[in-house]
Amino acid sequence: MRRVFRAIGQGLWVLMPVYTVGILGWLPAAQAWWRTRTSGWLAATGLLASGGTGMLLRYALGSDNEVFVMIFLATAIAGVGAALKARPVVFARREEVVELPPYEPEPEAVQAIEDHPAVRAVLAGRERRRQAREIVARDPSMAYELSIGRPDAERSYDDGGLVDLNNTSADGLATALGWPRDTAEAFVVARDVRGGYAALDEVAALSGLAPALLDRDAERIVLLPHRIT
Repeated sequence: MRRVFRAIGQGLWVLMPVYTVGILGWLPAAQAWWRTRTSGWLAATGLLASGGTGMLLRYALGSDNEVFVMIFLATAIAGVGAALKARPVVFARREEVVELPPYEPEPEAVQAIEDHPAVRAVLAGRERRRQAREIVARDPSMAYELSIGRPDAERSYDDGGLVDLNNTSADGLATALGWPRDTAEAFVVARDVRGGYAALDEVAALSGLAPALLDRDAERIVLLPHRIT
C-alpha cells in the first residue's frame, strides 16, 4: 500500500506543470537544484519560472487564447520533462546509517593470551632460563658440562638464551647479545685480566660497560666462575 501511495504522489508531482497551468512548473526543477546545487538545474528553474510568469501575464492582460495555449503547452511539456528527469534526484532514498552496538565476543571465543604461540615461546624461554639458573646455583660443575651461558660452544642443552659474561668469547657476546665488536673485545680483555666478576653489580661498577647495555640484557646474563681457557 505504501508503494501505491508513493507512486500516486510522485505521479502528481511530475504532472504539477499541467494541473497548475504551468504556473508551478518550475517547482520540480527547483527541488532538484536544491538537492544537487548545479547550474543546469538552476537554469532550468529560471526558464520554467519565466514560462509561469508569462502565463500569469498573458492571463492578466487578457491575450488571445492561441498565444495562451501555446505558452501553456510549451511550459507544461518542458515542466513535465524536467520533472521526469528530476524525479530520481528528488526522490532518491538517502542511505540510512545504522549504528551497530560495539562487538563484544563471548569470553570463550577469545583466545587467552598465554595460548598465543609467540607468548608461549617467550614463557617457555623464561622457564628454561629459570631452570638453567637453578643448575648454575646448585651445581656449577654441571653448568660447565652443559655449557650453560655459552652460545659460542657446541651444546645440546637449551638454557633459554643465557649468556655467561665470565666465560663467553668476544664473538659470542657480539653475536648473542648484539654488542658492538670493539665493546665485546675490550670487555673480554679486561674480564680475563681481573679473573671475571662475582656479580652483575660488580660488572656494572668495574667493567666500563654502559649501564643501559647491562639493563637491557640483565634477564639473559649469568655469571659462572671464570675459567682460564
